[in-house]
Amino acid sequence: MNQKMSSLKWICAASAFAFLAACSSSDSGSNANSEESSSSTESSVDVSSADNAAESSSADGATSSAALTSSTSSASDSDASTATDTDTLSTSTWLAWDTPTSPTAASYSAPDSAVIVTLAESGFTVTNAGTKSVSVVDNKLVVGSAGLYVFSGTMSDGQILVTVDENSTVEFVFNGVMLGNSENAPVFLVSGDKLKIELAEGSTNILSDARNYRYMAVGTYTEADSVPKACLYGREDLTLKGNGTLYVTGNYNNGIHTKADLIINDSPTIYVNTVNNAIKGNRSVRINEGGSYYLRTGDGSGISSDKETDSTKGRVCIKAGTYTMDVGNNGIKAFYMDSIAGGSYTIHSADDAVQGSTVMIFDGTFHVESGDEGFNAKSAMYLRGGSATVTKSSKPFISTSEMVVSGGSWFGLGGGYMKTMIPSEATAYTVAAQLPADIISGATVTIENASGTTVYSATAGKNISSIYASSADFAAGTYTVYADGAAVCSFTFTADSYVASTCTAD
Repeated sequence: MNQKMSSLKWICAASAFAFLAACSSSDSGSNANSEESSSSTESSVDVSSADNAAESSSADGATSSAALTSSTSSASDSDASTATDTDTLSTSTWLAWDTPTSPTAASYSAPDSAVIVTLAESGFTVTNAGTKSVSVVDNKLVVGSAGLYVFSGTMSDGQILVTVDENSTVEFVFNGVMLGNSENAPVFLVSGDKLKIELAEGSTNILSDARNYRYMAVGTYTEADSVPKACLYGREDLTLKGNGTLYVTGNYNNGIHTKADLIINDSPTIYVNTVNNAIKGNRSVRINEGGSYYLRTGDGSGISSDKETDSTKGRVCIKAGTYTMDVGNNGIKAFYMDSIAGGSYTIHSADDAVQGSTVMIFDGTFHVESGDEGFNAKSAMYLRGGSATVTKSSKPFISTSEMVVSGGSWFGLGGGYMKTMIPSEATAYTVAAQLPADIISGATVTIENASGTTVYSATAGKNISSIYASSADFAAGTYTVYADGAAVCSFTFTADSYVASTCTAD
């Protein structure tokens, strides 16, 4: 037993180190273009049946005009899921909101060095540009120099292109921006080191793209290569920050997407309604401080990172925030690692709620209804702290090779059962067992100790045949599973065994 405890302490220490490394908030350059492409007032949200930035370097960068050709695409994206003519926005009514019909500007004092950009149906108006390379070509604003740009106003058909050199950072402040585009993406980071977008506190900003994109010839890129893949799209690092509000409608493919690292700081409020993935960073997604996120997809994941060729990438790291997801694929998906250290999550997913090669949960509260697995680790899962209630799933918690439970409160109901639900190591009492008889959808499932005290209780979201539970309230002794008050089976913990893998009919 002491040997097991020592082993688990080492594993948890190593896991904590891995989380800190994976979720570092540094804004180091990524040079993603050297790699292959991969894929008015705030409105109310209806959840049915539930819940000044200082100027950077002002050195001029390379400027490029953009030309649209006549060919269209309904997605040449190399994402795991790509848009087609049959892909649409979600028709689910569980999570819905009204996107404002106009933006809201807040009180924002721009630095003297800031370039001021005003949007109107007649076009872009640029003031205080000085020697910066900024040009307007038809309905396109081309930013060719590093610096700070403050945007406000409404333009139903326009585009902002960023084409600076690979060492330059461009910073935007959106203070009441409504920008759409009838042929492409409204905001496109073509080249540079990174683009940072601040949502001014108290502002409401709205972006929407075209249903079908026209191919673009931008700089040295080929037409097919330069097609954006999202409503807000970047080839390099993208940072969102500030405490304002952003609505994104991705009619073509993804909502917010970068080929490199996507970082979200401060506490924004972000609504994304999109055909494919809502928030995606090929290399990583890091949400550092919090915010509120409402994510609705037709056929994609809520938060995704799918870089496959580098094991230090393909990671989703979340430290805080409130997340409501109604998604047509996975809720949170990372090719290599999901690291979650806080936040509140309500996830309705057509596939897994949380999926990764490695899944590490340090803290956070989860309420899950999934079409497939609840938490799915392709390699290893570490449950250190936090809590989850999975009322609908195929299997609530599953890990192909390793599952270590050392803390937290976990309760899940599954329509199926596999032995990979059983923890390989545990220092918290955990039951993962197949039921002797199915419990029907809608039944109240409870776990009680020998004294009749309820440890867990939830309503089954489908017919279930397995149960998973781990709690600090468990102790050595016998517990009974009930369905609508009728005993179904019992399991026993002993001082020498922290895992129960059978539940015997009473």
